[in-house]
Amino acid sequence: MKKRNHHFCIPSLIFLCLLIKADLIQAQVTSDGTLSTQVTTTNNLNFTITNGNKVGSNLFHSFREFSVPTGGSASFANDLDVKNIINRVTGGSISNIDGLIKTNGSANLFLINPNGIVFGPNASLNINGSFVASTAHSINFADGTQFSATNPQSPPLLTVNLPIGLQFGQTAQPIQIEGSNLQVLPGQTLAILGGDVLVKGGALLAPAGRIDIGSVAPNSFVNLTPIVEGWALGYDGVQNFQDMQISQGSFIDTSGEGNGAIQLRGRNVAITGASIVGGITEGNKPGQPLLIKGSESVEVSGSNRDSASQLSTVTTSTGAASDIIIQTKQLIVRDGGLIETSTRGSGSGGNLTVDASESVQVIGGGRRFSSLSVRTLSIDKNAGNAGTVQISTKNFSLRDGGQISTSTLGAGNGGTLIVDASESVEASGLIVISSSIVEPNGRRVPVIVNFPSGLLSETKNSRPLFPVPTGKGGDIIINTQRLVVKDGASISVAAVNGSRGQAGTLDINASDFVTVAGSAIGRNNQPVPSTLLATSEGPGSAGDLRINTGKLTVQNGAEINANSQGTGRAGNLNITADNLLLDNQGKLTANTTGGQGNINLQSGTLILRRGSGITTNATGNNVTGGNINIDTDNLVAVPQENSDITANSQDFRGGNVTINAQAIFGTQFRLKPTFLSDITATGANSQLNGNVQINIPDVDPSSGLVELSNIPIDRTQQIAQACPADQGNKFIITGRGGLPYLPNEVLRTQNTVPLPWVRLDHQQVAIRGESLPKSPISNQIVEATGWVVNKSGEVVLVAANTKPVSSWLTPAVCPGR
Repeated sequence: MKKRNHHFCIPSLIFLCLLIKADLIQAQVTSDGTLSTQVTTTNNLNFTITNGNKVGSNLFHSFREFSVPTGGSASFANDLDVKNIINRVTGGSISNIDGLIKTNGSANLFLINPNGIVFGPNASLNINGSFVASTAHSINFADGTQFSATNPQSPPLLTVNLPIGLQFGQTAQPIQIEGSNLQVLPGQTLAILGGDVLVKGGALLAPAGRIDIGSVAPNSFVNLTPIVEGWALGYDGVQNFQDMQISQGSFIDTSGEGNGAIQLRGRNVAITGASIVGGITEGNKPGQPLLIKGSESVEVSGSNRDSASQLSTVTTSTGAASDIIIQTKQLIVRDGGLIETSTRGSGSGGNLTVDASESVQVIGGGRRFSSLSVRTLSIDKNAGNAGTVQISTKNFSLRDGGQISTSTLGAGNGGTLIVDASESVEASGLIVISSSIVEPNGRRVPVIVNFPSGLLSETKNSRPLFPVPTGKGGDIIINTQRLVVKDGASISVAAVNGSRGQAGTLDINASDFVTVAGSAIGRNNQPVPSTLLATSEGPGSAGDLRINTGKLTVQNGAEINANSQGTGRAGNLNITADNLLLDNQGKLTANTTGGQGNINLQSGTLILRRGSGITTNATGNNVTGGNINIDTDNLVAVPQENSDITANSQDFRGGNVTINAQAIFGTQFRLKPTFLSDITATGANSQLNGNVQINIPDVDPSSGLVELSNIPIDRTQQIAQACPADQGNKFIITGRGGLPYLPNEVLRTQNTVPLPWVRLDHQQVAIRGESLPKSPISNQIVEATGWVVNKSGEVVLVAANTKPVSSWLTPAVCPGR
């Protein structure tokens, strides 16, 4: 019997547990009893919330739990004069919202649950005011009171004041948005504030309003400031942040009249998986900023077949596009990620500002390029101009199809690109991309495009069926210590692809060095050189290119190019460098088909090796070769390596070459090019040759000479008296060979032999096997009055000689010691 009762009890307990679980699932919106909040439901699916405590225009609700089931709703039956509905969840459970939240009138809705909030794929909003969801522990008010979800008071202190901030306690739980479609009315705020914030798919929309998403650490206080669009979150009191990830094709947008503002704040902020953050400016109001701050990093990466992850603002009307501002330690844009603010209308494009204290990396992936850009795309005559890109960092790198672009594809002017990198800028690599163009007959034709890493501020036509661009290309300014462009990368201010616009200017200031090196294999397996470009292919003139550096190296097929390939004038290439090396087909060119460009070089040492060249050659009728002006200490080339300096004109007059140098080695002026290293300025014929002027300082034969006196010099006064050999004087022989035994012998070349010419402790001195008598040395110094040659042919000084051989050798006085 007991056994049967035992078996009966087990299913009873299971059934009871199921009932309790079902009840918990059904009773998902419940009051905690601390306020007059009442919740009613007829189906445990749709919940109506009434009463609450109203203080002024604030209505307070307190819930034990607040979760909206799938397909259900939570409706606030508030009075129409309520401006703020302030809600807390005190029961310790997560809010799972997978249905509709609805309010009356224009009230703002605040929801805090310190245990966490999850918005599911069916979550939505039907409110006329702003919506603020947070895992903060309390809402603080101006009079010092707090509406706390972790320490509910009975009765709580309620206030008529507006909320001023959200206070986190010892924990900061996450907020997740999983495929939700959360939208507020135009001009309102949608704010999400928690610990880690995860947005996985779905859409957050605030047309012409504000979207504010923050990820903060425990014990943080975030300000709430009322603004026209609702509320703005402020992070002045936040010391530490947590991570934010926007992924899986999420869409965060504020498009509308004037385009709304977006702020993302966290530690590591990542926009990945083809997610898009931004908006379109419509109408004549300027767009509001898109601001992203990551205390450690900001990343924009990844793409799918149809889209790429991006931060994007654009204007289609007269209002300016929104600015994009990024502040972090490290900015990473990779694997197809894009950051862009552009104009398609008459309004100007936005500005893109990046302040990354450590590094900026823009890296392509596979056959996907990655880029930061400000562009103008409108073909109308009143088209807006592109904005400015300002990048400040320590180390800046672009690799494998990573680009920065401020180009124009229409009638507006391209923007200015300014890079301030305190240590280095490096651009390397090239990728080949499969794309397509539409022919006039409407047929889409596949094309293969080279996409080099680098900085571009070009005017170009990338849409064959549209009118050709006429806008001026933008300028590029680079300030750094070290600049490297290699493996097919490019830094370009150019007018290309049929544009009729004028190219901009390129200014490079690199205190240590600039290196342009190598090439890459592009489409059709053709080599693509690494380049610094200021060129034109159309009627607009090429831009000027200016370089100021410690050392400039151009090598292995790389080029610095200010050419003109159309009817426009070539650019001017101005270089100032302590040392300049062109090696292995390295080129400096300002060649032209439309008008002369000049090359001006100032360098301590200029070296040309292995087929390198400096050229301003011209092709075409009445096209004069450009001028080359070189000021250097030493110009060095190898004669047989065919490294040339040329200002030739194929069909008209050659240019002028002027070289000021201390010395020139290995190259010389010739009337025509040869296989040697040449300096030429040939024209179509000898009468049209240009001028070559080489200025090397002449040597003055009289320099360094001393004018002699007209008064004869007494030679007897020019030789000092010899000093005794036995009183501390020394004669030291060093090196190989020593001295010969006799003055008329040649020097020995091997085995230095000691020569004991003076011996004070022996009576005999051995020389070549002979013994010569040596008289005792007297303490009295006897003055030599001449010399004689003994039978061995040796010279001997003597004190008395009736027939001295040379009396002028006698010194007058022995110099003192």
